[in-house]
Order: sequence, then structure tokens, then C-alpha cells
Amino acid sequence: MNRHKNRLQYQRKSYNKAYFEGWYYKQVTADGKHTISFIPGVNFEKTGANSFIQIIHLNEQDDLNAFMIDYPIEAFSSCDVPFSATVGKSVFSLDGISLDVESEEIVVKGNVQLLNLTRIKTSTLNPNIMGWFSYIPFMECNHDIVSMHHELNGSLIVNGQVIDFTGGIGYIEKDWGRSFPSSYVWIESNHFDDSKTGLFCSVATIPFLAFSFEGFICNLIHKGVEYRFATYNGSKLLVNERSDNKVRLKFMHKEYSLEIQGEVADTQNLIAPKMGSMNKTIKEGLSGKVEIHLKDKYNQTILEAVSHKCGMELVETLLPK
Repeated sequence: MNRHKNRLQYQRKSYNKAYFEGWYYKQVTADGKHTISFIPGVNFEKTGANSFIQIIHLNEQDDLNAFMIDYPIEAFSSCDVPFSATVGKSVFSLDGISLDVESEEIVVKGNVQLLNLTRIKTSTLNPNIMGWFSYIPFMECNHDIVSMHHELNGSLIVNGQVIDFTGGIGYIEKDWGRSFPSSYVWIESNHFDDSKTGLFCSVATIPFLAFSFEGFICNLIHKGVEYRFATYNGSKLLVNERSDNKVRLKFMHKEYSLEIQGEVADTQNLIAPKMGSMNKTIKEGLSGKVEIHLKDKYNQTILEAVSHKCGMELVETLLPK
């Protein structure tokens, strides 16, 4: 099985002890009142190994809460074909998620089906969202998009409240390696007026041998057409603003340009890896606002859209003065 093209599968088989791997499952109800994301994962460091499920939940009162539930490494298992990752009694697959989480702070139980997943375009040269960078074996952090958009069916009980996700929209991605980037922007939304429009954007400081560079990937799907802006396909990036709560970016390709303006107000702390240890604190918001403007090479507008259900992380992103 070609693991460059099947990055959804558990990848640790070829890595040393400083290692992490996690999957990101985001679910939004049809009325947009609840957004809940689950991050099942594992981390390996010199002192040992653990598995975990992180949860970030935006409720109908716009209260944002985050939870970290730790498990022993023995509570984690995975299957390649068909894919599944299990932590404790909870199972995550391409067909659905089955939650059975109990902690002092949060109890989540229930099942949600995932239907009609939207996969990104791939090729031999670009087997996943990282393009040919995915063939480099010593990257600090690897990334892939599993589904830009899919439909939901089912419900979860969160601290006694039944939340129906039927008719809602989901998203899946994953990360693995040694550490999250020291500085990065992450933006994701599939809640625009056109329900099939989806946006993923990442700009990060990437260490490479004795140097580092700012790499980027931006993927926009609109009306069945995929627009890819990335370091590896010759695109250019202009950063017009970048702070701890706002960002303005312009991506340019020979055929298209895309302007993104994002802002996040309410965030919660999530735990991220650094050399395999889950001891880096990052902030994520689920109700960020993002405005996008896509033009063709003749400067004609293809899409202008706004989303208020945007996932956003702006980590150590202050521009130098």
C-alpha cells in the first residue's frame, strides 16, 4: 500500500520515538448552532507514550470550550483497510465516528455517519496535499486533507444534551511528525453561501536542513473546481497583515489569485506536540470570520464569499516591526 497516497492510515511504522500523530474531525449542525471537533491521537517521547482525544465545542450560546482526555498508549489501535483509529471506546473511520468519552469535565456518547466525502485531487507527483514535499522523509510536520466537505447523519449526547447533526457538514484532516511548526496560520471553512464551497489554508515556518522557509498550501473547492495555491506548484504569497487575531493574505498563481481576510475573536487552548511531547499550547477558534475573493488571470471575479463558521489558528504570527 502506497503510504504517500494513503496518509489517512497510521504512519508511525517508520518513525523514531519523538513522534505524534492526530486526526481532526469537525462536525457542524445543519442550523449552525453547534460545532464540535474531535482530535484522536498519539504521542511518543523519551519518557513514554500516550494516546488522547481532544475536544473543542462551540455551543448554541456561542460558548467555546476545550477538553483534553488522556489515555494510556494501549488504549489506541488502528486498522489500515478499511481505515479506523480507536482510542478507548471511541472509534473514528471514514464511515463515521462513534464516541464514548467520560471524564470529570465532559461526557460524549453517540454515533454520526459521514456521507459523500470530498477528496482532493492527487497525482503521482502530488500524492496528497503536501505535493512532492510528502516524499521528503525528515519533515518536522506532515499534513493531509482527508475530506474537504461531507454530509452528516446522527447525533451525539454532550453532557446530557442531545445534539442532532443530521443534515450538517463535516471536515477531516490529519497531522503527524515530531513537532507542530513554531509559527503558522491555519484557516478552514466549508460554510459559505454555496454549501459545496470549501477552503483550507496553511502558512507555516518550515525547518529544512540547516535553514527554514515560509511554506504555504491553500486549497479552495468551488462548484466542483479545485483551486490549489502552494509553494510546490509555483504559486506566490503576499502577506498584507498578520497578528494574533487577524490575517490578510494574497495567493497568486499564473491562472488565478485568491485574497483571504480572516479574523478570530474567541479562542480556546489546545495542546500541540513539540518533539513528541504534548506540551505546546495553541489557540483555536471555531467562529472566526473569513472573506475570500477569487479572480482569474484577467482580474475577473469568480467568487466573493464570507463565512462566519471558520476554524482558525494564528500561532506566533506577529509580523516583524
